[in-house]
Amino acid sequence: MNKKKTSFKVALGGIISAVCLLAMFCSGFLPMLDYAIPTFAGFLMVVMIVEVDRSWAITTYVAVSLLCPLITPNIQASVLFIIFMGYYPILKFGLDRMKRKVIAWMIKFAVFNTAMALFFLLFTLVFTSQDMLEGMESFGKWAVLVLWLAANFFFLLYEYALTQLIDLYVKWFRKKILRKK
Repeated sequence: MNKKKTSFKVALGGIISAVCLLAMFCSGFLPMLDYAIPTFAGFLMVVMIVEVDRSWAITTYVAVSLLCPLITPNIQASVLFIIFMGYYPILKFGLDRMKRKVIAWMIKFAVFNTAMALFFLLFTLVFTSQDMLEGMESFGKWAVLVLWLAANFFFLLYEYALTQLIDLYVKWFRKKILRKK
C-alpha cells in the first residue's frame, strides 16, 4: 500500500477546510440551517480520516475552528461546530472501533452531554440576548429536562445518520465515484 504524498494531504485538507468555511459562512444568510450546516461541515472530517488519516482530520478541524469565528457571521453555528459537530465525527471513528460497545456509548453520551452543557452555559451566560429556552414556557420548571431529553434523542438520530453517511461514503461513493477500494 503506497503512502499518499504530503502534497495530496495538504491539498485535500485545504479543500475540505475551504468547503467547511464556505458552508459555515452560508449559515449567516441561511439561519434556518443553524444545526445542519455545522453537521455537514463536521461530516467532511470523515473524508479526511478515510482519505488520509486521523491526525490530518484533527489538523483540518483545528484550522477550520480557528478561522470559523472570523468568517462565520452566525455565532451559534460557529460555536456548535467548535464545541461538538466538528470533532465528533473524528472521535466517533475511533470509538466505533472499540470492542467494548457499552463503554464506547458511555463515552459518546458523556462527550455529547458535556458539549451541550457547555453550549447551553455559553449562550445563557455570555450571549445574554439569546434565550435557549424560548418557546419552552409551557413546560414550566421541566423545560430544561425536556430540552435535555430531546437533545439526547436527537443525538441518537444524529449518531445513526452519521453512521449511515460514513457507510455510504466508504462503501458506495469511494467505489462508484472515486473508484477506490
